[in-house]
Parts: sequence; structure tokens; C-alpha cells
Amino acid sequence: MADLRAALSSRSAAGVLLAALSLLLLSARAYSDDRMGSVTYLEGDVSIVRDGGDLSGVSIGSDVQNFDLVKTGPDGLAEFSLDAPSVPRMTVKLRGNTQFSLETSTLQRKQQTTIGIIGGQIALKVAKLTGDQAVSVKSDSAVMGVRGTDFTVTAPETGDILVTCDEGDVLCTDDQGRELHAQPGTVVEKQPLVLFRATAVAAGDLDRYRGTWADQRAQFLQQNAFRLIQANARLYRQLVRDLNAANAQLLRSQSILSKWADEDRRGRVGTRAEVFRERLAIGGQLARLRQIQFRLERVSFRLLRLQALHDAGTGVGTIDPGLTTAQFFTQVQNERRDVAQKLALTRYVAKQYAKRNGGALP
Repeated sequence: MADLRAALSSRSAAGVLLAALSLLLLSARAYSDDRMGSVTYLEGDVSIVRDGGDLSGVSIGSDVQNFDLVKTGPDGLAEFSLDAPSVPRMTVKLRGNTQFSLETSTLQRKQQTTIGIIGGQIALKVAKLTGDQAVSVKSDSAVMGVRGTDFTVTAPETGDILVTCDEGDVLCTDDQGRELHAQPGTVVEKQPLVLFRATAVAAGDLDRYRGTWADQRAQFLQQNAFRLIQANARLYRQLVRDLNAANAQLLRSQSILSKWADEDRRGRVGTRAEVFRERLAIGGQLARLRQIQFRLERVSFRLLRLQALHDAGTGVGTIDPGLTTAQFFTQVQNERRDVAQKLALTRYVAKQYAKRNGGALP
């Protein structure tokens, strides 16, 4: 642990982050209350990121834990069963090219389970909830609230959201606070700069509708690749600047990070007075970092898919004076590891904060 303290006191911000994160991960341990469920089906490329590292040997039966980030490649399919006492029983299915995060926390005296869809398509079957449980699926343009249902959320690279419900009811709230219900016979759709809307679709036509909708969004992506690259690139560059600044602020609390890593390794937390002071010092910085993380992960997902189009010759151009799309994607590639590590540190600190705050997050 002396190495961690030395790394955290280094003058180089980049060096601090890389060294501190690596040592934080080495010191981490899994607790029984971190487990949310297990993997029940795998096919193709499927990975789980936990405390900043890709798990090796993910297989059927592997644990799924709180604050995990799950990814599928183009040929990947996965199914997870969530069955821990702290969460409602549910099944989560992922299609290829999908990313989602899993998080349970305490919110307004309820146990809030949040599925953060970063991009792709997930299908959920959720058992009926008790009065102190809440489940939501969250994107950057809508929140889907669930009360026991079977539904699918699709979030392509264009930034759209489609919610289709096979059974039950899903309350969908967009980023302006407007509410619509997805139910059998009605789908809910949100497109960037387009009003939230509900469309009648017969229950027997849902699969066909989802396929047609996905084809239309793929065609839109192809036709508007440069515009989408330009918009996401500008947002990405601002978010990375914000991430770097917020991380620099976080690392001013290096003694707390070092202490939390040591406590995590030993399976304990500090005294009530210590925890109060530490939460007070970390809370504001962590809240800012989590806001940045939420947006940056989704923009990065879209850019990764847009880069595939760009590399094939679609969407090539000049983003801003002196910055071509090729130069921008080279920049993204060069800083991808650093950005991923900073986002991983945010997840790790959030997990440790929640353990010291009754499960609640800032």
C-alpha cells in the first residue's frame, strides 16, 4: 500500500491516474453484497469490465456484480439472471454490439436498480416488484420505469431510443419530462430533436417493426454519417476536457483514495466520523464525474461504431478548421486507454462511496 500512496503523491497527473488505478484494482476484493446474479448464456464475444479491468474467462455461471459494465461484440449474445436478495428477479438479454451497466443503490428509501443502456439492444423480463423496489432503464434521452414487465429497449448509434413492450407497462420519460407508456399494442420512440411519440403497433408485429425500425436507423446513419461524426466529435472533445479537469480535482483527495483502497483490500470501512469527512470531501467531485461518465460512455460508443463507417470511406470531412475526421479518430484511438482508465476509476470510487453511505450515491 505504500506504493499506492507514493503513486498518488506523484506530480504527474497522468502518471498518478495510471499508477493509482492499477494499484486500486490490485487491492480490490469481491464482497457477497456486490453479487447481483450470474451469466446464464454466452455466445461469441462477450466481456465484463469490473473495477476497471476486463474479466478473464467469463463463462456460464460467472457472477454479475454491482457496477459491472457488460459488452458484446458484433457476434456476441448474452443472457444474465439477476437473483440477489437486493434486486428484483429479472432476466437481461443482450444482442451484438451492445453495452450496458448495472447499478443498484438506495434512492428515496427504495432499492433502485438501474440498467444503463449505453448502446445496442437489451431485452428485460422483470418480476413483479415489491413496494420498496424500483427498476429503471436509463439512456441519455429517456428513462424507462418498470413495474414488472417484458420489454425491449433499442439504442442505435444515431442516438434514438425505441421501447417495445410484450407484456406489462413501461413508463417512459424523456429528457424534457414528458411521459408516455409503452404497452402491448403501443411502442414509444425518441429521436434526437424530434418529439417523444407513441405509435400503435399490433403485438404480433413487434419483431417485424423492430427490424424495420433498425433498418431505417441504419440507413439514416449511412446518409448522415459526417453530420453525426461532427456532432459527436465536438461533444466528445468537450467531455474529455471536463473529465480531465474533474479527475484532477478528484486526485487532490489522494489520501482518501489510498485509504479506501487499503480498506477495500482488508474488507472494512473507517469509523463513522472518518466516513463522514471522506464522503464530504469526495461527494461533490464524484457527482460531477458521474455526470461526465454517463454522457461520455454513450458518445464513445457511438463514435466507435461511426469510426467503422468512416474507415470504409463514409463520413469523411473536416470537423472544425484544422481538424479532419481522420485526425480526430486518431486522437480518439491515442487517448482511448487513458479515458477508459479514468472512467474506471470513477466507477471504483462510486462503488466505495456507496458502501460508506448506506448504498446511496451523490
